Amino acid sequence: MKTKFIILFQICLSLSYSYTISGFIKDASSGEPLAYTNIILIDQNKRITSEINGYLDQNKGAASDINGYFIIPNVDLGSYIIKAMIIGYKSGEQEITINDNLKVNFELSPTPIEGAEVKVSAERMRFEKKVDISRVNLTNRDIRRAPAFIESDIFRTLQLLPSVSSSNDFNAALIVRGGSPDENLILLDGAEIYNPYHIGGIFSTFNSDMISDTEFLAGGFPANYGGRLSSVLAITAREGDSKNGRFREKKPKLFKYVDFSKGKAEVSLLSSRILLEGPFLEGSWMFSGRRTYFDKFVDLYYQLNDELPDTPPSNYYFWDSHFKAKTSIGNNNQLIYSRFSGRDDFFASFGGVDFPGIEFNWDWGNGTQGLTWRFIPNNSYIINTSIAQTKYNFNVGFEFDFIVEDTTSETSTTTPDIELTLENLVKDIDINQHIKYIYNEDLTIEAGWQLKYLSLNYQEWFAGRETAHLESNPQISSGFINMTWRPALSFYINTGLRVSKYDESINGGYDKYLYDPKIGLKFNPNANLALKFTIGRYSQFLYTINQEEELLRIVDFWQPIPPGEKPQENIHYILGSEYWISDGNTLSIEAYYKNYTNIYDLNPLPDYTNIEGTIAIPGTAKGFGLEFLYRLRLNKLSGWISYAYSNIERTVDLNSDGLIWDEKEQYPAKYNKPHSFSSVLSYQLNPKYSFGLSCVYGSGQTYTPVIGKVHQSGIELYGSLENPYQYFGNIYGARNSSKYPNYFRLDLSLSRKSTLFGLDGDLKFQIINFTNHYNVLLYNWNHNASPSEVQAYSMFPIIFTMGWEFKL
Repeated sequence: MKTKFIILFQICLSLSYSYTISGFIKDASSGEPLAYTNIILIDQNKRITSEINGYLDQNKGAASDINGYFIIPNVDLGSYIIKAMIIGYKSGEQEITINDNLKVNFELSPTPIEGAEVKVSAERMRFEKKVDISRVNLTNRDIRRAPAFIESDIFRTLQLLPSVSSSNDFNAALIVRGGSPDENLILLDGAEIYNPYHIGGIFSTFNSDMISDTEFLAGGFPANYGGRLSSVLAITAREGDSKNGRFREKKPKLFKYVDFSKGKAEVSLLSSRILLEGPFLEGSWMFSGRRTYFDKFVDLYYQLNDELPDTPPSNYYFWDSHFKAKTSIGNNNQLIYSRFSGRDDFFASFGGVDFPGIEFNWDWGNGTQGLTWRFIPNNSYIINTSIAQTKYNFNVGFEFDFIVEDTTSETSTTTPDIELTLENLVKDIDINQHIKYIYNEDLTIEAGWQLKYLSLNYQEWFAGRETAHLESNPQISSGFINMTWRPALSFYINTGLRVSKYDESINGGYDKYLYDPKIGLKFNPNANLALKFTIGRYSQFLYTINQEEELLRIVDFWQPIPPGEKPQENIHYILGSEYWISDGNTLSIEAYYKNYTNIYDLNPLPDYTNIEGTIAIPGTAKGFGLEFLYRLRLNKLSGWISYAYSNIERTVDLNSDGLIWDEKEQYPAKYNKPHSFSSVLSYQLNPKYSFGLSCVYGSGQTYTPVIGKVHQSGIELYGSLENPYQYFGNIYGARNSSKYPNYFRLDLSLSRKSTLFGLDGDLKFQIINFTNHYNVLLYNWNHNASPSEVQAYSMFPIIFTMGWEFKL
C-alpha cells in the first residue's frame, strides 16, 4: 500500500512539474530598484515576433513590485527568453533553461526611447495590474514639479488632487473626502507616523529627494491596511546608490564596508537640506537632513533694529533627518533599517491694542525606527517581517488676554486672563508579518498579522490647575487575508477580510472581535478602459480630541476610544472609471458615498470626575461626492487638472439630552468644502529652463459665526468686584453654518540649470499667491468697541522665494 501511494504521488508530481522564476530589476547606474517593470517570458519553441501586445497576449509575464522584485510561477520545463522592459531604459534579455526554480536578475541602463520596440511604462503596468480604486501614485518628479514655498512638499502636492483638500495655508494636514485628518494612515517605509507635518505646510515634511514612490489610496483600500477610516499614504524611501562608490577602490581597507557615491544639497532663503548616499556592505545607504534658519534671521533683525523689542512677535524653526540602509545576507535574505526624526518649535503672539491678545507656544516632534527582514526564497512567495517603534510628543501653551494693558505703565501686569497647557505622548511598538503568494498569473493571495502596543498619556492644565489626565495602554491585534483573482481575461475580483481585537489594560477594552470585509471589482471592456467598484468596512481605535473651532491644527491630540465603547466605523461605496488615452494621459471619474456608523467628537460638557468615559461623545456622519482627474503629458507639458464636489454632514448629540436638534447638532463637517478646482502644470521651455504653475479655486472653510455679544461675569478671570461685567463674550450661531469667502491661489515657479562655484545645479525662483488674493483665515471680534468691530486675518500674501540646488 505504501509503495502504491509513493508511485501515485510521483505520477501526480510529474504531471504538474512546473517551476518558478523570480528576481530583481535594478537601475544599472545606481542599483535602485525599478518598480513596475514589465517582464515577459518567451517560449523558444513558440517564439513570437510580434510587438509587446502580442507578447502580453501569448506569453507568461509579470510586473516587478515597489522593491523591483518579480515572480513568474508555473513555468514548464524548457528553454526560454526572458525580457525586462520599461520606458526610459534599455531592454534586458537573457536566454534561460528551466529544470528547477531559477533566480534571474536584471540591471537596466537608462537610455532615450529608440527603435521600433514598444515598451510599457510603470504607469501602464499599474493601470493593467492594480485593482485598487481611488489610487494615485506620485513619483519624485511629480512632487518636484508643483510650485511650493521654498521647497517641494509631498503633502502640499497631494492637496492638489481632487480627493484631498486643506483647511488653510497654514495647515498641511490632509483632508480626504471631508474626513478628519486623524482618519489617514501615513506610513514611511512601513512605520506609522502620527503627526507628519511641519508648521503650516510651509516646508515639506519629508525631503522629496529621498522619496522613491508615494502610493495614495483615497478610499476603498485593501485589507492589508487597517486602523483608519479614510485613506492610506504609503511613502517608500530610496535605498541609495550602491554602484558608484568613490573611495573603495582607492582605499579598500578604510572603505570596505561603507562608501560614498554622491550627494545633493539645496540652500534657500530660509532653509538648507542635504542628501547623501552610497554602498553599504552588500547593499546601500541613504541619509537626508534639513534645518530651517528662519528663526536666526528674525532674531538678528530684531537685535539690529533699536526701534523694535528684543523679542520678535513670532518665531519658528524645525529640523529633521532620515536614514535608511539595506544589505543582503546571501541570495534569499535582505535587512532594511529605516529611521526618521524631526522636531518643531514655534511661538506666535498677535492681537493687542483694541483686540484681544493671543499667544501660542508649540513644541512637538516625531521619531520612528524600523527593521524589516525580507525573505525572498527562490519560490512563488515572499515574506516581510518588521518591527517598528514610533514616538510622538508635544507641549502646547495657549494664553489669552481679553484686554491688553499698556506694558509701559507701572501698574501693568503680564498675567494672562486665560492660560491653557496641553501635553500628549504617544508611543507605538508595531510587530507585523506579511506574506505574498503568487499561485499563478490569475491568482495572488496575501495574508499577515499585526500587533500594536501603544502607550498614550494626555494632560491638560487650565489656570495653573490640572483639569484632565488621561492615560492608557491599548493593544491592538489584527490579521488579514487578501485575494486578487482574475476569473476571466478582462475581469478582476479583489476580496479581503481584516479581523481586529482591541484590549486596554487600564480602562478596559472592547470585548468583541471586529470583522472588516472588503470586495473590489475591475472590468476592462477594452484594453484602455477600466471600470471599478468597491465596498468595504473600516474601523479605527484611535482618534484626536482637537477642538472643533481651533484656528490652526498644528498638532494632533491622540486618544483611544472610550472604555468599553465601539470603535469609529464607516463603510465605503465607490464607483469609478479610468480611461488610458496614451502614456501619461489618463482620465478618471469617481463617485463615492461614506456612511459613518460611529464617530467620536469632543464633548463640550465632560464630567471631570469621569474624564476617560465622558471626554468624547458618539455620533454619525454621511458623506458623498464626485471627482474628476485628468493627468496629462503632452510633449513638453505635463501635470494634471481636477475638479471635486463633496458634501459631508455630522450628527452628534452635543448636549447629551437624547435628542438631535436641527442645525445645532446636525451640521456640516468642519472640513466640508463643496467645490474644489485645482491644476498643476509643468512646461519644459528648453533643456535649461522649466516653468511650473499650480492653481486652486474652491469653496471657503466652514465656521461657526458670531451673531451677538453678551456680558461675561466672574471675579478671577472676567472682571472685578467693582465691575464684574466689564468683559463681553460671543453669542454663536448654528455650528459650521457659515463659510469664509471662496479661496483662490496661483503659484508660479521657474527653474534654471546652472553651474556655480564649479557645482552643477538648479536655480529656483517661486512666487506664492501671485495675484496676492486675500484669503481669509479667521475673523477676530472686538466687542469693547461700540458697535462691535471685526477684523479679518489673511493667509499667505504674495511671497517671493528662491533657492539653489546643487550636486556634490
